[in-house]
Amino acid sequence: MSQQADSPKTFVAGEALNAWCRVKISGSTVVYADAGEAAIGVTQMAVASGGNVPVRMNYHGGSHKVLTDTTISAGASFYAADNGEISSSASGSAVGIACEAATTAGDIIEVILVA
Repeated sequence: MSQQADSPKTFVAGEALNAWCRVKISGSTVVYADAGEAAIGVTQMAVASGGNVPVRMNYHGGSHKVLTDTTISAGASFYAADNGEISSSASGSAVGIACEAATTAGDIIEVILVA
């Protein structure tokens, strides 16, 4: 496998994936990172299973946009949720800080990832 220093990096989707969701490596593909699971980055577009998906890596620097499963206050820590989403409900360690508020489930907000 070739090395890539820039982000996003393209992976093969191991399942249908929504845009703006946290993913992890599973074999030679990426799949949703669920509640309490570490992620490598955030999808930049929706793709069908087997499709190529650009992933902005966690440690790329700067902020990310991520899909929420609940309300989150600006400045609040958030946690990993199922289906690659983020939540205000604690599940493991906090994975980031919200730069803006999510007023309803399904909002896409700007965040700083810390894990």
